[in-house]
Amino acid sequence: ESVFHIEDRQQHTMLRTARLLSTKARTQLVGLDVVPNALPVLSTLCKDQLDAVKVLPAGIPYRKDIEKFSNHVLTTIEGSKSVEEFEAKIGLGEVEEVIEMVKTELTLIPKYAEWRAWEEPAGAEKERLELNKMLILESLKDRRAAIRRLDIPMREATVDFPAAPNVKLQPYSPPEPEATK
Repeated sequence: ESVFHIEDRQQHTMLRTARLLSTKARTQLVGLDVVPNALPVLSTLCKDQLDAVKVLPAGIPYRKDIEKFSNHVLTTIEGSKSVEEFEAKIGLGEVEEVIEMVKTELTLIPKYAEWRAWEEPAGAEKERLELNKMLILESLKDRRAAIRRLDIPMREATVDFPAAPNVKLQPYSPPEPEATK
């Protein structure tokens, strides 16, 4: 009898804590309902995400990014006394939005593993991707979109960028100083 009494008290304390953590009546986003115990739900989802990402090779950037994000969210949850404090600290909108982000990522992780997206494409697939990259760059250039390519040295975004996927870079030579008269 005393064991049940202690468990009931623990459950009551947990429920009371969950209620304190979620005081919102509604979200500010149409179609996004309030999650009554949002922080515990988000914490569980982040832990699930950390487990799910273990199927990927340890060194790939995607896995590192997921682990970094999940750990950041978990740390922020632990350091927050309320949903409002969490939302202010995390800076990603409402907690329900973060829950949706994590849920979406949880559906992507198995697909990423199945596609082996961390592997470098080879053969015809590599040629197809290079052609697509070139077509996209040309389309952006035609629309006068200002971009900054990260694969070549560019100081700032410009509409005058090379559209070829493999750009031959010329060594920089400073302009000749003007002769003084």
